[in-house]
Amino acid sequence: MKTIYLVRHAKASRNEKGINDWERPLTASGIYRAQKVAKKLYDKKILPVRMISSHAFRSLNTALVFAINMRYPVSAIEISSSLYEKKDSDILEMLKKQDDAIPSIMIFGHNPSISDLCKHLTRKKNKDLPTSAVTCIQFKTSKWSSLGKLGGKVIFTEPGK
Repeated sequence: MKTIYLVRHAKASRNEKGINDWERPLTASGIYRAQKVAKKLYDKKILPVRMISSHAFRSLNTALVFAINMRYPVSAIEISSSLYEKKDSDILEMLKKQDDAIPSIMIFGHNPSISDLCKHLTRKKNKDLPTSAVTCIQFKTSKWSSLGKLGGKVIFTEPGK
């Protein structure tokens, strides 16, 4: 069994003059909502074995909020350029290369790719994930390379808003 937690980054500031898109910080309400969602997951005893985040500040800061509130080691968060301004198919290829010994991965990314990946993996026309939302998808397989060949089952969605 493989489990993926797809997380859309928390609410970030709009494009501000002089700040690159990847540098956009989280808003206070974004931090609050991310903390709230992460605490709900922690209360449900959910803890992925691996966390992988986009290198964009808003995603990485969302991952930090989740890690702190879920008691996941902050130093163990992997930072990937494969999650920023990429298509869902690029993220899927990155997931397919994961070590099969790892049963669960939490991905922190951006729309539209994170929502598109959710739709692709579940074979459903789900709505786009709101900021700070998490969707848990499970697959009846022991190999990450099998993702995309079979549809996953949505176990839960924790809305961020």
